[in-house]
Amino acid sequence: MGRRMVAAAVAVVLAGGGVAGCGTFSTRDDRQRAVEVAERVAPGVLEVVDTRSLFPQDGGAEVSFRIKGDADAVVRLRVNAEKDDCGGRSCDDRLTAALAEARREADGFRALRREFRACGYEVHGLSADGTGPWISAPLGPDTARRVVASVGECLDRWSRAQGDTAPAHLAVKVAAPDALDRLPDDAGRPTLMRLTAGERLAALGRGTYHRVVFRAGPDGVDRDSGEVHLVQPFAERQRFAASVRAAAERWLRTEAGSPEAVAGEYVGVWKLLPGRVDRVGGWVLYCERPEGERPRCVGRHALAVAVGLDGTLAAEPEVFRGVRDADGPLGLPAEEDGAPSYAWVRG
Repeated sequence: MGRRMVAAAVAVVLAGGGVAGCGTFSTRDDRQRAVEVAERVAPGVLEVVDTRSLFPQDGGAEVSFRIKGDADAVVRLRVNAEKDDCGGRSCDDRLTAALAEARREADGFRALRREFRACGYEVHGLSADGTGPWISAPLGPDTARRVVASVGECLDRWSRAQGDTAPAHLAVKVAAPDALDRLPDDAGRPTLMRLTAGERLAALGRGTYHRVVFRAGPDGVDRDSGEVHLVQPFAERQRFAASVRAAAERWLRTEAGSPEAVAGEYVGVWKLLPGRVDRVGGWVLYCERPEGERPRCVGRHALAVAVGLDGTLAAEPEVFRGVRDADGPLGLPAEEDGAPSYAWVRG
């Protein structure tokens, strides 16, 4: 599967279709055309499992096939019955290439699944955006280190099996166990069709989940590079940010001796503290007093804070003064590898 760790799970989608005609609202003729092509290219091998209209983006339909004798592979062909070809190329050639690629993709997926099963995890989804497979695990304060270590082992096994084609960064999305209760009933479809379906990925990603990311080293995965990222819905992020700003402002006014302090927008990427899934580190910019007619505080100074997932302070903040001159760029503490360093955050 190489550098397309997740995209490799998706069979080739063949370019095709053209100007919409009388067949725009019906896929019957397109499906029949695809079946005719399949019987010429691979007689008795392919079986239609789904037909999806491409209207209004395009004419024709996308026809998906299973490969008989292969429970994992899915082949997709875009075809328009009103055209004599598939996107400017012979439909036979398109389907021949798609069939070969689908078999390669299925073999790559089976290698990924084999290594994860060896670590005790089932692959429940494959994101088409290339951000890694989905597994399920209870990722909490008492289990985080064990889960991260085992995910690193899985990725190391898979990376070694890929050799030189392994990506430089490897990621796994971790859904809570109860997310599996929301998965659609899609049994009977090819595995790669099920695991990449939008409904399944939406169910896995509903609410808050985590991404575990590792860097690849010269001899497999760098086991010490594992990081856990918290992924929250937009509304939850907004509530979190408002809670953090309110907590920071209260601390500044009551504990730091700045009764007129105004918290500005927080900046930088909020990040789970190393080894924790219940503590987040980040920045809050603030002004010591209202700044005249300015509509908002752009932030002259900054607080380094450690907060709980509800946005309340979990440790004493640290003040960094003079991080911005007028409206100039910020001068926050040094960054490492392009990401904020949170070594200064206590908690």
